[in-house]
Amino acid sequence: MNFETAVEQAVEDGEQRNFTESIDLIVNFKDLDLADPDNRFNEDLKLPYQADEEVKIAVIGDTVSSQVDNADREVSEDELEEMYEDPSKAKDLAEEFSFLLAEAPLMPKIGQHLGQVFGPRNMMPDPVQPGEDPTDDIESLRNTVTLRLKEDPLLQLKVGNEGQDPENVGRNASAVYEFIERELPQGNNNIKSVLVKTTMGKPVEVE
Repeated sequence: MNFETAVEQAVEDGEQRNFTESIDLIVNFKDLDLADPDNRFNEDLKLPYQADEEVKIAVIGDTVSSQVDNADREVSEDELEEMYEDPSKAKDLAEEFSFLLAEAPLMPKIGQHLGQVFGPRNMMPDPVQPGEDPTDDIESLRNTVTLRLKEDPLLQLKVGNEGQDPENVGRNASAVYEFIERELPQGNNNIKSVLVKTTMGKPVEVE
């Protein structure tokens, strides 16, 4: 069974509900010492297709904000200064948005004043050069997912939803699997099982 077939079966087996269910990929690991930091990963991966329609992106800086119309929020430098005075506003920003972009010259001060807020949440902004048009970067980030393997030998993340073409969702799942396989010390020998499931459905094993 390939990923596309597993996605189709997971959707077919699911019950009709009054909301669109997401489709998750679940990877269980084996023979992997996660006490060794070299066996963990925390990486962003661009997928072939957007997996999550709720991805929200904010841009920080007066110059960059004036050049984009596809960001979900523009944060002015005055607003940024307010966050330095009241870090709870930066916390709200980090919790509401999926990714942040900021003008490169602002990054040292952001790191100094807000690193303790953004860092632990893996939300430090990606730098953008002044005058650079970040439109394409924003669209790329909408297709990006974050893969985190830490203490638990399991990874689960959204790769699409039941309303999307199963082939596209399958390609997203395949891209994630191939990335994981490359990161593991023994490749697929460290993978115990691979499953696909809808939000409230039963897992379908990918063999």
